[in-house]
Amino acid sequence: MKKIININLSGRVIPIEDSAYESLQRYIESLRRYFANEEGRDEIINDIESRIAELMNDIVRRGATAVTDADIEEIINSMGRVEDFERADAEEKASSASGQTSGTSTQAQAEPKRTKGRLYRDGSDKFLGGVCAGIANYMNVDPAIVRLLFAIITFGGFGMGIIIYLALWIILPVRNLDTYVGKRLFRNPDDRVISGVAGGLGAYFDKPSWAFRLIFAAPLLLNILFGVLNGIFFMWQRDIFPNIFIGSFSGTFILAYIILWIVLPEAKSPFEKMEMRGEKVDVNRIRQNVQEGMGDFKNRMQSWGEEVKTSAQRMGNRAQEFVRGQGADFASDLRQASQPAGQGCLHAIGVIIKAFFIFVAGCITLALFAALMAVLFGGVAFWPINNFLWTSPIQKVLAWGTIIFFIGVPIIGFMTWLIRRIVRVRSGSRYLGWIFGGLWTIGWICAVLFAVSIAKDVRDYERVNTEIALTQPVSGKLIVNVNEPEIRYSRGFGWMRHDNTGWDITEDTLKYNNVKLRISKSEDSSYHIYTNKYSFGSSISDARNRAERTLFNASTQDSLLNLSSGLRIDRTSKFRGQGVIMEIQVPVGKKIRFDESLIHAYNPWVVRRAGRDYHRSWGRERYNIDWDYDDYFDWDADVDYVMGSDGKLIKADKAVMDSTGVYEKKSEKNRLKELEEKERKNERERQEIEREKERLQLQQTDSNSTGYKGKKKDSDLASLDLFTPLII
Repeated sequence: MKKIININLSGRVIPIEDSAYESLQRYIESLRRYFANEEGRDEIINDIESRIAELMNDIVRRGATAVTDADIEEIINSMGRVEDFERADAEEKASSASGQTSGTSTQAQAEPKRTKGRLYRDGSDKFLGGVCAGIANYMNVDPAIVRLLFAIITFGGFGMGIIIYLALWIILPVRNLDTYVGKRLFRNPDDRVISGVAGGLGAYFDKPSWAFRLIFAAPLLLNILFGVLNGIFFMWQRDIFPNIFIGSFSGTFILAYIILWIVLPEAKSPFEKMEMRGEKVDVNRIRQNVQEGMGDFKNRMQSWGEEVKTSAQRMGNRAQEFVRGQGADFASDLRQASQPAGQGCLHAIGVIIKAFFIFVAGCITLALFAALMAVLFGGVAFWPINNFLWTSPIQKVLAWGTIIFFIGVPIIGFMTWLIRRIVRVRSGSRYLGWIFGGLWTIGWICAVLFAVSIAKDVRDYERVNTEIALTQPVSGKLIVNVNEPEIRYSRGFGWMRHDNTGWDITEDTLKYNNVKLRISKSEDSSYHIYTNKYSFGSSISDARNRAERTLFNASTQDSLLNLSSGLRIDRTSKFRGQGVIMEIQVPVGKKIRFDESLIHAYNPWVVRRAGRDYHRSWGRERYNIDWDYDDYFDWDADVDYVMGSDGKLIKADKAVMDSTGVYEKKSEKNRLKELEEKERKNERERQEIEREKERLQLQQTDSNSTGYKGKKKDSDLASLDLFTPLII
């Protein structure tokens, strides 16, 4: 039985066996004697104790109840013994005396090669079953790498990693294996853009960190690039550059980065940074770091002394300057230096916000860039919509200048900044900024001139009203129907067929379903139908001409009102917001029905109830815009509606006629009246039944006979009692 004690070593409370503690004391004392004449010996011993405490804490963290003699022996072997240092010093002195240079120094010695044995599960370093630690020990790599690979396979391979892990857990035997000593995988805080994952991988594999950043971002960038190229060649009706693999890799690489961010610890201490770079953390390496740090400190102190001396000679000349401006700077620096310790938490929040901003901004910028490329090299360049937009070549040039310089230049500039931010490359030329600024200034000029040109084309508004001849329906019901097929785009430009309903375009005709139905109350007992065509224009006459040239068919046949599925504009009229409002006036008490074809041809919100007119003056002209101020109502197809006296449509099954012959909607008040009337009727029937029962009872009492006649009276009375509850 061995005694276990708790010691405090470099701020860590560690349980250790008594005999192991004595071995540790002897080792530290031997180090004190060895470094007695070294410069910075106290700092060297403190760093060595801190490293030993870290190794002992790892042993306890893996599940050991206390640090044993074997653990101390392993730690001493990894740190190095004084005897080995003295022998190495003697060999170095001998080689120096003979004029030879040795390739080895008192720095980190190469680790002996480990011979591969049987594959085990590691029982001393495990999270679940020790499978990953056992594989890492067999391959002599950091266990964190194997654990990350299993996590990526599990999440990216639909749970395949779990099956492999469970199979190895069952098959492999367990054994306490040696602790891994070598290069470790951490997140590098000194080389990071978001979390330091790429910097840590670069330090582990001795590669530049920007290469790993590009590896993580490459699938996403290629996916966007292939999407743009497919958009350019969309007229071939298929993807020229299939991106199924790149698309799947995008999610996998993003998931891998997130897992690395969560799982990998950050290299905070100097020892963790040494392990990250693959440097052996032993006594000689610690001494070298301390002495190099002290040498740098001496140099800095000497340089600072020279600066103080020079500054003192010029103090008189700078006193007045300090009074004028440096006092304020000093106060600002003092406020920054006195910030609370909670700044670290705020810094972490700021890093997260910055990462989120870069991610979102990058996605938005790449999406805008893809859309810009599709517009430049795909749709608009060949799409016949150009024939219906621009009234002059100058307007077309201004539109392209706005797209390229006002929209495209900032997108390309932001993408350039984002890529440089990722790879940590700064521009060595100032001319690039001036070029981008000049091009964007041209874009602003094009955008302003283009906006002014379009504003002139739409500054006036006019409507053209036409009444449609109608034979009054004999049935007192008008059915609104669309007798043409639904407008649908079905030509080239396959990417536009994802939202191809409600519009169509050819070389000389533009069709779209900007049609609205306005239902109002007729002032007389007849139906009235009006076609209102409207348009914007550069003047009242121009707007009227555009509205008159708008083609829309509406005709009546018996009780049917047949409408076109949309309006048509020729290429000479140009698109300037043309539309059609069909105004249908329904007499009070008569019906109207909306066919289901309206839903397919237009949309559920095209039918509106007449509201107020809105008059607005713009410049010297005056016009009204009334289609956006009508009232919407929730209508159903193939349902009869009745026009009420208040100008509102009522479903026929919910409309009642009052004493004056006017239809109105059933209300709670009407329902209450119906119930009260029914209750009074039931009361009258009940009273009649009571009187009939009394009459029959009197007849039975006065009668002395008990024959068939009396039996019949009893049966009549019984039947009357039986049906009384039903009547009530």
